[in-house]
Amino acid sequence: MGDLFDFLFVNPMTNALMLLYGLLFNQYVLAIVALTLIIRLVTLPLTLKQQISAFKMQALQPQIKALQEKYKSDPQRLQIEMRKLGFNPLSGCLPLLIQFPILIALYQAIIRTLTVTPLSTLELGKHLYGFLPGLSTLVPIESRFLLWDLGQPDPLFVIPILVVVSTYFANKVMTPPTTDPTMRQTNQMMQLMMPLMFGFFMLSTPVGLGVYWIVSNLIGIVQYYVTKPTLDRARALHAAPAVGVAVNAASAAKAGAAEKPLFEPPKSKVKAKSTGRVNRSASALKGSAKGDNNKVNKATTTSRQP
Repeated sequence: MGDLFDFLFVNPMTNALMLLYGLLFNQYVLAIVALTLIIRLVTLPLTLKQQISAFKMQALQPQIKALQEKYKSDPQRLQIEMRKLGFNPLSGCLPLLIQFPILIALYQAIIRTLTVTPLSTLELGKHLYGFLPGLSTLVPIESRFLLWDLGQPDPLFVIPILVVVSTYFANKVMTPPTTDPTMRQTNQMMQLMMPLMFGFFMLSTPVGLGVYWIVSNLIGIVQYYVTKPTLDRARALHAAPAVGVAVNAASAAKAGAAEKPLFEPPKSKVKAKSTGRVNRSASALKGSAKGDNNKVNKATTTSRQP
């Protein structure tokens, strides 16, 4: 297993570092920065997929909660129903899982390339690709950069502190917002725990690995803002059905409230009662008018008699 990991990860990383070191004026820190940029560009599709998957999981939260309540006594059925929705708990962790073998391989490549003894120099020669001429002439590598030896831990603790700060801001920028209190609390905990974990890890690892992680975080932040329009469209796409339903329901409720009067008396009773009153009033007026006409006619007849 160790030979397979060495063949698939460590050897390619070792030769890439040596090649970039030779191309970039024998500056090892520039070789690490260039390799970091290449790794970030290669893993960019996976990073985008992870962030889009996070938007999808956020949109599915109401349905997931309903399923958890419905099948809380049947975990197996719950998993089946959640898979039907497209829920994949590992999709958000995929880029991070890929980063760990890269970190381990880069750690071993840095230790291997920054040789300090004749024996380690001979060991490095065994892992260099023969079809890349001139790599062996680059040994030994100049590992000094400013105040640090890139192959040794940082005695000043500057690099671990920068790792903590850059990891915190990278996680804060790239973590999508959520309205779920449980997920929000989980995200906040991860935003604090992950930077501290990597910072503690960098206390005993070479400065070169810390440089990789700092540059990787900075490139990740830049990538986020460059790809933000794509991420915004993905967020709107997954949030659109829920928003549309809410808006339609609110509009229908508002329209129904506007059409329905606050108080509506019974129409049949009011009509019958009103009709009776009007008829009686009309009959009384008609009778009064008829009586007045009779009196006028009688008085006229009496006045005509001799």
